[in-house]
Amino acid sequence: MGTSTNPYILFLILILLIMGFDQDAGKKLEVMRNVMDRMASAMNNFKSGMNSLAVDFEEIHLLMKDIG
Repeated sequence: MGTSTNPYILFLILILLIMGFDQDAGKKLEVMRNVMDRMASAMNNFKSGMNSLAVDFEEIHLLMKDIG
């Protein structure tokens, strides 16, 4: 068997150590989770907006082709 270590296990161990030493760790992790959720939502909105913009540019391109 290999002795490779899963990085997710190491991350979990780190989180457990932090929670063991810091009484406010749960609150801090909740704040971080909220930040990550908001960032994910913002990125999804940005992606949706960019896709809409690409569709609009394609329509403009087709209209310009018909004119010229």
